[in-house]
Amino acid sequence: MAGEPVYERTRSAVLHAARELDYQKNHVASVLAKAKDSKVVVIYSETTKAYFPEVERGFRRFADDYRAYGLQLEIRKCYTKQVAEQEEAIRGVIADGSVSGLIIQPQSATKLNTLLEEFACSGRPFVTFGADAVTEKKLCYVGPNAYKAGRIGSQILANYIGKKGNVFTINQGNEHMQTKERKRGFLDMIKEFYPDIHPFELNIPDNSNLYYEMVKAAIADDDLRGLFCTDADSYIAGEVLRDLGRKDIVVVGFDLSEMGVRLMKDGYLKVMIEQRPELFSYQAARVMFNYLYYNEIPEKMQYSELAIITSECLQD
Repeated sequence: MAGEPVYERTRSAVLHAARELDYQKNHVASVLAKAKDSKVVVIYSETTKAYFPEVERGFRRFADDYRAYGLQLEIRKCYTKQVAEQEEAIRGVIADGSVSGLIIQPQSATKLNTLLEEFACSGRPFVTFGADAVTEKKLCYVGPNAYKAGRIGSQILANYIGKKGNVFTINQGNEHMQTKERKRGFLDMIKEFYPDIHPFELNIPDNSNLYYEMVKAAIADDDLRGLFCTDADSYIAGEVLRDLGRKDIVVVGFDLSEMGVRLMKDGYLKVMIEQRPELFSYQAARVMFNYLYYNEIPEKMQYSELAIITSECLQD
């Protein structure tokens, strides 16, 4: 139905017949007919036990599903939270003329923008997933609405602690968009609706050993009622409470791991906000595929769904 021009009368007759027959375009055949080899690089920093295994599963599943179409998906992991490591990885992608597109979870909302825009200016698209970069040059963002997630976490924690008392937001990686926006959403919700909740911030350097010790020190506050952990290291807060034998402090965090499941069943983690990263990593790859093969322009912000998992849900 696409390709050479058709005289208007013939075109109308064909479209009428298609409607009568309930014609549906065969997308698989269309793609195979114009199949081409394209390499898309995926960059993210694997820094926690939770979340990232699911991210990889989503990309691997997509690669298996779309292998026949000539699309090569190459994952280039970083292993620290340092922005410089991702900068080096992006430079490598810019220099690699065989790369058709880039999918990235940026470690900073702003500090990678110059390099990402350089990549885009070379005529190649990039998609952010899981965390965004503040630049209009991106093709789109796919992943959770971090600000909304922070507001949801605030509401959940407030209800569990009776809407009063001292709480800490546990923040790690303050350049990361998810950390910044979750914290902002959480604090805005407290300010708007919960005057008897007193929030404090615990900003942890990018070191999980310090995470444990700093959370342990914060729990010394006799008036502490709850913790809102803004990243996937939430399970560490649960480990602190387990080691201290404390079940009176409510922890709300993100991304359930195997360790997190055990801590929830034992009563040391109360609620996890699950982002379902396998689904949105798959979707980010599909958006890139549709752009490269169909020239489909996606919506700029594609927010994925969240799931709320409580300790009560996991009880046998």
